[in-house]
Amino acid sequence: MTSSSAPSGPSTAESALLTPSAHLRRDIVVAISTIVVLLAAGFVLRFVPIDVAFSNAVHHLHVSVLTQVAEGFYRSLKPLPAAGIMVVATVAVGLLSRRWQVALAFFGGVAVTWGLAEAAKLVVDRPRPGMSEAMTHAVGATADPSFPSGHVAFTASFAAVLICALWATRWRALGIVVGVVLVVGMSVSVVIIGVHYAGDAMASVVWVAGVYPAVRAGAAMLVIPSAERAIRRSVSSRGR
Repeated sequence: MTSSSAPSGPSTAESALLTPSAHLRRDIVVAISTIVVLLAAGFVLRFVPIDVAFSNAVHHLHVSVLTQVAEGFYRSLKPLPAAGIMVVATVAVGLLSRRWQVALAFFGGVAVTWGLAEAAKLVVDRPRPGMSEAMTHAVGATADPSFPSGHVAFTASFAAVLICALWATRWRALGIVVGVVLVVGMSVSVVIIGVHYAGDAMASVVWVAGVYPAVRAGAAMLVIPSAERAIRRSVSSRGR
């Protein structure tokens, strides 16, 4: 007769969101290096704004349809709607995967990567581009600092976690296409409507690319042990 101390079914680490990192030290070094380099770049751009000319040129293209689309996209991902999207997406991931660990890793990956970028804005404190009264009315008050772009950081974080969640499924290609469209669309939008400089948008994309792998690895290290403890408690209680 054979016995098993663990329940049958898929492993907790099957999802790419929860797969332990094979290069944890490298991920951490890359994340720290990315943060340091981008903070330094932010201060440089704050005092030597070399991206202003290009940003102004894009902003003054005067393509009315493109501007309207960009405004709508920007407004749809302001902090409150973005938080709502996060909640809905997390619930959907939890229901589809049927695993709270995956949903938690999804939510945490976006929230931590995006939140760190928002904290960096306060450190660099780069002023926003001067906006017309009409544009300010259209997109709302933008008193917070400019570098890196919070909208692009959220979009890129969401895209990165979405792609990671779909990586081992047949929907991977669709996730990549959707993620790229979202990130490129928001990066262009914030410059077209004049609420960010081009350097702010670019920095957010680089931020997510450099920081998220370490955030994902950290989530795997935290979530998997807690899941294993819960499984052991469940097995132990059934065996009594």
